[in-house]
Amino acid sequence: MDVFMVYLFVATATPLFLWNDSRKLALWQTPFIALLWTYVILFMAYDSLSLFVHSFFITVFIANVIFAHYAAYIVWGRPYLAKRKMEKAKY
Repeated sequence: MDVFMVYLFVATATPLFLWNDSRKLALWQTPFIALLWTYVILFMAYDSLSLFVHSFFITVFIANVIFAHYAAYIVWGRPYLAKRKMEKAKY
């Protein structure tokens, strides 16, 4: 749970970093983050959650990780690769 909480704080801050470069991606990530915080609240409020609830939120967690990596590629990776390609085309 400790690693999940650290990831949750980082994921919560991610839309703030994305806001200047891609507001659409930042807004698309917001529901994932809200669901992850819902899981934390449910996990702390109830003694036992069903297997379905755990499975659903693990799926949301994995989807958020994939989405965050995709957003990082779109915002930072794609422009970097395009710049490198243009530099190679000059020579």
